[in-house]
Amino acid sequence: MRASGTWKNWRWLMLGLLQVLALFGCEQVNPAPGLIDDRAGLLTRAEQRQLGTLQSQLLKQIDVHLWLVILDQPAPDLDATARELFEEFGRESLVRGARGVLLLVDPEGNQVRMEIGYDLEGIFPDAFIGYIEMRQMAPFFASGRVADGIAATTELLVGKALKGEEPAESATSPLPLRHAGGGAGARIPVAIGAGAASAVVATQSDRFRAQPTPLATLDLYRQVLRLRLKDPDLDLYTTETRQFLRRWLVTDVQQDNELAALDAAWSHAAVISNGPLAVIRFPIEERRNPPYFLHRKNGGWHLDIAAMNRLVAFNHRNQWHFRNLDHGYMFGFSDWQFDVTGFPHRGMGGRR
Repeated sequence: MRASGTWKNWRWLMLGLLQVLALFGCEQVNPAPGLIDDRAGLLTRAEQRQLGTLQSQLLKQIDVHLWLVILDQPAPDLDATARELFEEFGRESLVRGARGVLLLVDPEGNQVRMEIGYDLEGIFPDAFIGYIEMRQMAPFFASGRVADGIAATTELLVGKALKGEEPAESATSPLPLRHAGGGAGARIPVAIGAGAASAVVATQSDRFRAQPTPLATLDLYRQVLRLRLKDPDLDLYTTETRQFLRRWLVTDVQQDNELAALDAAWSHAAVISNGPLAVIRFPIEERRNPPYFLHRKNGGWHLDIAAMNRLVAFNHRNQWHFRNLDHGYMFGFSDWQFDVTGFPHRGMGGRR
């Protein structure tokens, strides 16, 4: 257990939340009351505003009320505390029906509990909640990035509500899931701020080298995702991407979701190349499938994930758009139009 003063030293780490929220492309709104109860004083006002914006979008777009409670004292029985809070939550819910989600963080007790309202049980079953807690929240929390983990988890809840599909392997869990009454839910221990275990595993470097065609490289990247490899130094990546991935936290959930999206749209992939650069894109209607950028060097095509991170953002519905339209990969979209917010539309080139 850590002294509560230690948590104050983590606040600078929470500033990374701005980058996560930028990926969602959320518009700034005034957060509705009843969204955040930070009893530990863990989040700054700026962080609360940013999280509140995301929670407000959840309310506005899919009628789900996400309530975040961060305890200031360790809970002897987190399940009982969750039950009590959820009863209070039900009386003050901002939505009609049992469409509430309680995210209860116990930083001193190193545990997290998520409680789901009855009307959302079919969308967020226990197995799914346990899956994102262990595979998504736990890695962020272990790195001290609590706000980032909350934001990334909220993104997954939005995606699940919109798609109604469980990610791969969500029904299996290496840890026992404990749940209280009142809808679905799950609780797991998390070593908050303990430092993430290294996710880099030994790989066969010759197996994951840049390929002679862009599509072959992206196909090999699907194998990386399928095996959940997190080695940032694969030859498959550009030099800038390797530097970027050494700093970036990659979770199993992110890899599972990316693989599922790629597999679903694979037959519609289109390759457009221009000298040493290439774009692999999917039909405009596939808004959850962003384009992939590649750079050819020494006869092989390398994935430019660093450029993708700089240039591509996602809104609260996980639909991609460009942050700006002035970059070297725009040749791949000369037959599309883009609106002022960077979203693609049918039409011949330029801006709408």
